[in-house]
Amino acid sequence: MKNIKIVLLLLLISLFFVFSTSAETIEEQLLNKKEQRIKTYLYQAKVGDREQKVDVLDKILGEFDEFKYSNQDRRLVELVVFLSEEGSTRKEYQNGRQVNDFPDVRQKSVRVLAKLKGDQARDALVNVLINDDNTVVKAEACLALAEVGDSSSGEALRALVYVYRRTYKPDPNFVQAIITAIQKIAKSNSSSFADAVYILSEIQLGNYNRAIREAAYNAMQDLAKN
Repeated sequence: MKNIKIVLLLLLISLFFVFSTSAETIEEQLLNKKEQRIKTYLYQAKVGDREQKVDVLDKILGEFDEFKYSNQDRRLVELVVFLSEEGSTRKEYQNGRQVNDFPDVRQKSVRVLAKLKGDQARDALVNVLINDDNTVVKAEACLALAEVGDSSSGEALRALVYVYRRTYKPDPNFVQAIITAIQKIAKSNSSSFADAVYILSEIQLGNYNRAIREAAYNAMQDLAKN
């Protein structure tokens, strides 16, 4: 009887090691697969045309949860930051004509940055917000900053205020995105409350349509509840 117990114990120990090894092997395989995909995507992002760049970003967004992408994947962050500058702060010319102004690429990059979060994502989004000339991309960057959140120094909120004030007759959709971003950032960072209310009141009193003014007013009311 004692021998049988020993045999069973040894069998259980063996099975434990087998399953542990299998689990580690599967995890290593998934990690290797992810790293290889990122390497491939990085190459395509840097040498591909507009369609290839869009395809890379669509794939990343589609498999983000499956491969558990995060801001710890340094090459992925490098890739997305690189594409967020495509045609904006990084311009390419042929015969005096810009050939890489791809706002759809930058917009999708912003969406990935919103999911990655972290300091590098925030810095890249602030860069997009300040330097991109496309209003749709800038509006997307506002919403992405709201998802990523502000730094302890209030960098994101300062960028939102700066861009709003320097933009002549801003597009209503862009202003709406600014309102949404300021509201969300201030709700999660009480130290931003006073600055947020000040700029929201400035928008509410501005020469905008009723929907924009009401949105700014409602945002202030919402912040006052906290």
